[in-house]
Amino acid sequence: MYSSAQKTKELRFTPPSLYNDSVSDIIPSDAAHAQEWRRRYQAAIIELDPEKLLKRIAEARTTILDQIEDSFSKPSDPEQVALCNALEMLTRLRTIAEREISEQRTGT
Repeated sequence: MYSSAQKTKELRFTPPSLYNDSVSDIIPSDAAHAQEWRRRYQAAIIELDPEKLLKRIAEARTTILDQIEDSFSKPSDPEQVALCNALEMLTRLRTIAEREISEQRTGT
């Protein structure tokens, strides 16, 4: 279990290197609509419990998809890029969490 959690932790700290700009650099911190999706996304990124992680991922994805829908009129907006990147990372985290839960249940 420790090695699996360590792998998850290492992957969670990899994403910032994938992007040239951090989420906070792309989106103004005073934008109320951006705050909610960013807060939920960050909560998912730092969650270590696989069961809780799945819930946080679902909440973050819903908020991100709502934000994408709300800002659809500006497809070149840098926030759109950040939202898409966040969705991609949440998909990866969900895969890891589901694998971790499966391993815990089967004892492997």
